[in-house]
Amino acid sequence: MFKKDYRGEQRMSIDILLNKYIDGEPHTCRAVNISRGGMLLYKVFEPDFEHSEVSLEFQLPGSARILRVDGIKLSEHRWAKAHGVRFTRMSEDDREIIDSFLRGELAQETAAL
Repeated sequence: MFKKDYRGEQRMSIDILLNKYIDGEPHTCRAVNISRGGMLLYKVFEPDFEHSEVSLEFQLPGSARILRVDGIKLSEHRWAKAHGVRFTRMSEDDREIIDSFLRGELAQETAAL
């Protein structure tokens, strides 16, 4: 039996490395999907200690802009060293870049170059 997915926002698969700041210290992690409201991240180089608030710094494929987003850590899948992050604060420009990426417009712009 399949578990119902209650997340209402469109998600798109990605595979990027990014900086996740915990208490001002950068740690490398890998994003595997993104939506307008958050990301699923896998730990790469990160100490194992409890934290809830994070800042993320990343670049989406097809964009030259570096996005800076604040968020809160959601449930962690310890066996996979993965956790979700819900975005809590970002600039309107960064939100527009994410929306363009989700609509597939950044990939189209890159292909046109």
